[in-house]
Amino acid sequence: MSSFKDTLKKIKRDHPKPNATIWDCLITMFINPSYNVLFNYRLGQYWYTSNFRIFKLMASRMRMKLIFKRNCDISYLAKIGEKLKLVHPVGVVIGESEIGDNVIIFQNVTLGSDGKKGKEKSYPKIKDNAIIYSNAVILGGITIGHNAIVAASSVVNIDVPDNMVAIGVPCKIVEKS
Repeated sequence: MSSFKDTLKKIKRDHPKPNATIWDCLITMFINPSYNVLFNYRLGQYWYTSNFRIFKLMASRMRMKLIFKRNCDISYLAKIGEKLKLVHPVGVVIGESEIGDNVIIFQNVTLGSDGKKGKEKSYPKIKDNAIIYSNAVILGGITIGHNAIVAASSVVNIDVPDNMVAIGVPCKIVEKS
């Protein structure tokens, strides 16, 4: 479990303005839906990993609020790097995935398990600087490489190498033009 001080540092680093104060973070939380989701995720993850039952209950309540109010579901077991940008956080579902730094995710994106029976559930790994456009579905223990792009409405079930683009249903890998 990370300390509360580490959680505050992560919250400040997620802020769009460099060197933001805690006051800036609180104000931005009320006016920026993307930052609000990240703020709630960071705080909820801290509470969820706490040893105190009341904090775990508060985290559960915060997650339900995100689902009902923002229509966004992010697992507290997900590992999210710095500066994740949720352009329109509506409909975003993130399972126990690993997301790198400076990733951009648009609306209605799903990062989930493939749900195959008999195997341990595996979730996608998104590397630094990747962009995932609207309605993309990324399933299973696959990797989206550094600077890769997942096109809108693509279903990704294979690895996407660094600096490549995944397009279509099922996806095909093409070079960036």
